[in-house]
Amino acid sequence: MKLRTAASAVVVGLFASPFALGAQTTHDHTSSADCVKMASSSGDHANMDHAAHMALMQKCQSALPTQPGQAAFGAISEIVRMLEADSTTDWSRVNIEALRQHLIDMDDVLMHAAVVQRTVPGGLAMEVTGTGRTAGAIKRMAMNHTKMLDQEGEYHAMAKEIANGAQITVTASDARTVARIRGLGFAGLMTEGDHHAPHHLAIARGENPHSR
Repeated sequence: MKLRTAASAVVVGLFASPFALGAQTTHDHTSSADCVKMASSSGDHANMDHAAHMALMQKCQSALPTQPGQAAFGAISEIVRMLEADSTTDWSRVNIEALRQHLIDMDDVLMHAAVVQRTVPGGLAMEVTGTGRTAGAIKRMAMNHTKMLDQEGEYHAMAKEIANGAQITVTASDARTVARIRGLGFAGLMTEGDHHAPHHLAIARGENPHSR
């Protein structure tokens, strides 16, 4: 009974102590409230102690959320930070709005397009259509992506415009790749290739192939 009482006292003491787990680390008196206050306040940049501010930022890295809350916002934020960190960035050419429009196209094509898929010898044929802005997004994005797939060599891919979108055929010569094409379908094939991230950076820099 005495042992149980003593153990209970230890547990109570831990939660009551200012040094309890989650309140702060052994050598760090920075609280979550300090971090939230720092994140939400613009501060007096002219008079602040910048060294102390940077130290607090480093301590708060693990105490604040890391997700931007929305994928397109996160993609744009990442590109902006890269452009700002690059001393060679030509800001007279930068066009973040073009990147935003491209990300809207991506959303339209993946989330709002109608896709009819049918098996063909060696792969898959897909009719991708939409109305309004989605039809234009399909023609801009799916057509260009199909060209990139074909150039990368693993697939033979071709596309042609139709009234409300595009007709896309992707095939391969070996059975395993054919099975993968059919398993991926339109949405999966749209994610294939390593060109997406460099393409987004190029658009932001004002080198938009879709505008040509």
